[in-house]
Amino acid sequence: MSDNFTSQPAQSSAHPFAQQLTDHGVPEFLWPFLTKFGLGGLADKLGIMFTHFSVEKVTATMPVEGNTQVMGILHGGASAALAETLGSMAAALHGAGKANPVGVDLNITHHKAGRSGLVYAECTPIHLGRRSTTHEIVITNEDGARVATARITNMMLPVEN
Repeated sequence: MSDNFTSQPAQSSAHPFAQQLTDHGVPEFLWPFLTKFGLGGLADKLGIMFTHFSVEKVTATMPVEGNTQVMGILHGGASAALAETLGSMAAALHGAGKANPVGVDLNITHHKAGRSGLVYAECTPIHLGRRSTTHEIVITNEDGARVATARITNMMLPVEN
């Protein structure tokens, strides 16, 4: 019999969220900044999978299935959560352990229904400052059609020792 506490002791002793970060495609160079909360539980629930990390671009996918609203299409809140996750991770990457992002504004325009398969999100910087960042997130379907466009602004709070 195995349980979550003893099945992978090497990973849990190396990083408290090693399995979650690995499962979601987060590269190890970001792990030191994610020791308190990992990605949080929402990334697990939504099935977000990161595919690229750089200051210039963060990308991820998310399944439509399991993230739908009553009409059977992609829930706008799931799209917004995907956008905020990417924008916050991009701002954290910019902060590089010296500043932590706190979202202060998120807006999203829904252009087309996500009906099946995966949606793809690409986050690029609009402004990378010392005290704030702003990113645009474009979400597309498997055919490349734009499903939503979001913009997030994060305040960058200095890391307190």
